[in-house]
Amino acid sequence: MNWNISTEEGMANAVAWTENLVSAMADKSVWGIPRSGTVVHIDKPAKTVTIQSVLPDPAVPKVFKAMGWTVLDQQSNA
Repeated sequence: MNWNISTEEGMANAVAWTENLVSAMADKSVWGIPRSGTVVHIDKPAKTVTIQSVLPDPAVPKVFKAMGWTVLDQQSNA
């Protein structure tokens, strides 16, 4: 499966995967991504995520923006 978000197919796959993940989460859930030290706070009714990262992964906000969500970034001081 193509996961290269620089391609239309890869972005569609990433969006579908992320939408599936978010749909299984409760509002105000927190998603931790260990590989980048990223924490994503999810506000489902507002379709907003707040992202805190030690090693920012540009793919995370790009995928949420492609889903039509608002992304708020907060740089971690860790």
